[in-house]
Amino acid sequence: MSTRRDFVKMAAGATLAPSVLHASKAFGATPPAETSALAAKVHLEPFDYQGVRLLDGMQKSQYDRTREYYYKIPDDDILKGFRERAGLPAPGREMGGWAQVDTSGVFGQWLSGMARMYKATGDTEMRDKATLLMNGWAQAYRKDGVPVSSRTPALNGSRVHYSYDKTVCGLVDMGKYADSKEALALLDRLVDWGSTNLDRTRNPATPKDNASFSSGNEWYTLSENLYRGYVLTGNPKYKTFGDLWRYDSYWDKFVDQANPDIHYLHAYSHVNTLSSAAMSYGVTGDKKYLKAIINAHDYFQRAQCYATGGYGPGESLVSNDGMLGRSLERVSDTFETPCGSWSIFKLSKYLLQFTGEARFGDWMEKAVYNGIGAALPMAGRGRTFYYSDYLLGGCQKTYYSAAWPCCSGTYIQDAADYHDIIYFKGDRSLHVNLFVPSQVAWNVDDTAVGVEQATDFPESDTTTLTVRPEKPVKFSLKFRVPGWTDGAWVSVNGSKQAIECRPGTWAALDRTWNAGDRVEIHLPMKLAFAPVDQQHPHRVAAVYGPVVLVRGPETVVLPNVNDVSKWIVSKDDGLEFHAESRATAGFVPF
Repeated sequence: MSTRRDFVKMAAGATLAPSVLHASKAFGATPPAETSALAAKVHLEPFDYQGVRLLDGMQKSQYDRTREYYYKIPDDDILKGFRERAGLPAPGREMGGWAQVDTSGVFGQWLSGMARMYKATGDTEMRDKATLLMNGWAQAYRKDGVPVSSRTPALNGSRVHYSYDKTVCGLVDMGKYADSKEALALLDRLVDWGSTNLDRTRNPATPKDNASFSSGNEWYTLSENLYRGYVLTGNPKYKTFGDLWRYDSYWDKFVDQANPDIHYLHAYSHVNTLSSAAMSYGVTGDKKYLKAIINAHDYFQRAQCYATGGYGPGESLVSNDGMLGRSLERVSDTFETPCGSWSIFKLSKYLLQFTGEARFGDWMEKAVYNGIGAALPMAGRGRTFYYSDYLLGGCQKTYYSAAWPCCSGTYIQDAADYHDIIYFKGDRSLHVNLFVPSQVAWNVDDTAVGVEQATDFPESDTTTLTVRPEKPVKFSLKFRVPGWTDGAWVSVNGSKQAIECRPGTWAALDRTWNAGDRVEIHLPMKLAFAPVDQQHPHRVAAVYGPVVLVRGPETVVLPNVNDVSKWIVSKDDGLEFHAESRATAGFVPF
């Protein structure tokens, strides 16, 4: 816990941006003056890993464990494959698993996560590690001219586009968040290499791929990070190259069709590509792309997602005919958890920025508590929690069979992103998106403002915000009213406020704030059933607010399928429940 003096000092370093942002401000960089503004209007802005601190709680514990794990991976081991290919001295142990040839498949994501961690927390050790790794990779690249490996043994196929995209992301983030000029020089060289060497056939993924990696390349995720590079640097060649990889044949399905035929496509990458559609809107202003990501989000909630927010049984998207419900009978690789959570975080963040609508925080919240927040920690030599298992009659949490799979790349990015999804800022407004123990600091009219959030959510349905401006200042404090709550209310300094708290919207407190003002937000939670799909109305998950509950191995007879409160009751304060007919049949958060 920082002292108040330290906290106010931190607040002085952050700024409140206007609602229509220059490209550099919208994405946290300072590009050349000739860079034009984003073509799209930005309604809300994330804090971009500045001015937010996690306090003791679930998210900070996971962040700290993740940071320590990745920091301790030996640098020589990570670089060994690159160095061997370039004929350089290559000390260290072989990584094995999906990194048997080299770490191309996750290397860029590790740089990205480390850079974001540095920006969020001032962790110079992590920045220095990322810089050493980047320079070691660059030495090998300069020697052999090969930036990424062409094959990943575990996938038995070409993965150039996949690894290239992750490496672009890592270099963009090293330039943006670690202030590395060398990263920007390497990014420029990498874009030139890709312009010459990447296969441009752009074959669309088809149902025959059946969610395998047989089509391999995942070229359709490339636009996002190339456009991010364009916004960061102002170099038009990045935008030109990004234009090449747009996936209109898929994105357009969500513009014109209420029930698009997308089943059997690879699930994670076909949500991940929606972030490329979001950045296409950002740099072009073409509202077709905004409509596509809004409709895609809504379709996934309607037809592709479990109660956890997870999607993609067997890594496949499903047809909207009860296939999701039937998957629970036969599929244990139900949701690609760290990668899936990453795609949810990114898409939801873009939707919040480009629409300003609170409802887009709900999917993100589900992923925090039932996705990455429910994942087993990274362990051992690349042991990774890959799949959540929702199989009826016997599911369990297990580590993936091979070391260093794709989810070991996104795991660190997910943990770092906790700093960037709790709060958003608008024009003279702070938006509380998630209810997480934390502090946030920024400026309003050159006045340093800090807000501290204290909560045991979701064990408690209350969160308390303490506002600490340097001097009285007027702004709007808003909080997301989740879709799962009913009867939310708020008090200021003990006085209940007469404001609308409608689910799916921002509730707003507009006032002049004084140091020490306390806001208590009450979000009533109740037990409920969430059907898996409309074709299986009685195949349900038990949920409590945003939290999905799971039971032990005991058989439980449901006396009343229409009212969960008739047979599951609270065990005590907190999130433990039991079946009323059998006190030993426990229910706990997934």
